[in-house]
Amino acid sequence: MLPKTSRSQFALMPSVALLALVALQLGGLVAPAAAETRDPGSAPSASSPSAQPAAIEVVSARFGVFGVDGSGRRILLETENFPAISATPYGWYIVYKASKPTVVWREEFELPVSLDNWGPGEALGVYTISPDRKTAVTERVAPTGVGFIANQWRFTPGDPTGAHAIRVYIDGQLIRDFRFRIEGDPVAPPRTPSPQGGRRGPMI
Repeated sequence: MLPKTSRSQFALMPSVALLALVALQLGGLVAPAAAETRDPGSAPSASSPSAQPAAIEVVSARFGVFGVDGSGRRILLETENFPAISATPYGWYIVYKASKPTVVWREEFELPVSLDNWGPGEALGVYTISPDRKTAVTERVAPTGVGFIANQWRFTPGDPTGAHAIRVYIDGQLIRDFRFRIEGDPVAPPRTPSPQGGRRGPMI
């Protein structure tokens, strides 16, 4: 997602890397992240027992900034506030159990301001944009055998700072409502980014 003066691109995150991250977090080495689905503002509180459908058991749900530890292993650093550093990957993941073969998860990513241009992901159908241009909606069907769903975004200069929200649902039920702030003026990354570096878009 980028304003008119910028472009964005999305890329697939290798499932092996994500599963390795989950394994580390469930082993107590790293903190975990969250899940998905429905219209902004219409869902119940994620802290309410009724927010989780009976068929879904959430094992772990977390949000934060993705990084690597000293051994090069991918980790999630839980935080609700982080600086506007270009190419910074942030997002959520959820580990769950379900009594059905598939679930539909949905992410609603809401910005503090509207954007005219959310990048090529909108045109490609990776996500849809709300009429007020403030919210990107990503929806997917996931097999429950894996028991894991996730999404992440990257900050790039031109993206808004301030209060953000990511609501994640499973089968129409709100699982988590993550509230966080991206703070300060955008700054360059501490090192040369990857080929996707500095571009904002979902990483699913």
